[in-house]
Amino acid sequence: MLTERLNEARAALVRAEKICRGPNSGFPAQAGQVASHAFGAMPLTSNINLGGIALFGLHEVICDHDAGASSILAWYLAQIDQRKPDTEAARRSVFWIRQRRAIDQGGFYHLSLPMLADAGFQSLMMVVDQQATALWACEEVAKSGQVASIILETTDYELTASRRLQLACEAAGTRMIVMRRASRGNRMMPSSALTRWKIEPASTAAQNRTGNIHHLSLIGGRGVRPGSWKVKVDATTFSLSVVAPLENRLPDHKPRDRYV
Repeated sequence: MLTERLNEARAALVRAEKICRGPNSGFPAQAGQVASHAFGAMPLTSNINLGGIALFGLHEVICDHDAGASSILAWYLAQIDQRKPDTEAARRSVFWIRQRRAIDQGGFYHLSLPMLADAGFQSLMMVVDQQATALWACEEVAKSGQVASIILETTDYELTASRRLQLACEAAGTRMIVMRRASRGNRMMPSSALTRWKIEPASTAAQNRTGNIHHLSLIGGRGVRPGSWKVKVDATTFSLSVVAPLENRLPDHKPRDRYV
């Protein structure tokens, strides 16, 4: 009986994966709708079932004490494939919304982005007091289809809110990057995000003499195989590049992240 149930469960998972890859599911499974390489031409096909980072939908950056690198990671994810020559100027705008409480908790700060004008990006930034207002604004902007990407700095939020944001992104082909803090005890709320990332400084001084070497981890998402890499953060170009894989796994001292 147990074996039969296990076989049924496996078959259900296979069917669900096929649906997730299907053309009518709302997921960007077709070529050109995912970035198969990122962080310095690193292939992501073995870590994400969709074949790479979806160019629309909800993605999350879990923030800790090093918000500078987290901000750069959020910006990097927001602008992947947005610098193509054929990208419409109207679609190259980035809407950055900040919840005041997230700022007050410390660590979050927006980048001064001097390169935006030269790169042809239009940036819109606003600060709101209430999380409900921030979530509502992001949902409405995502559904409008008037911007290419949205970055939201907020405190932790519930699964229902993440589902609403994901559906809003799917409706108009908008990309949203949410910077959210981990809950107490390093546990994270469930989420509908397609990918969930975390970046931390390298642990030893020998590895991180310049302060630019970090550990980037893909810790969860839909159809995601977790992985971890050593990356170099460039604050002048707001980019990240892989220096070396960390055995393509998560750090052992953060085992809970494996099950997000």
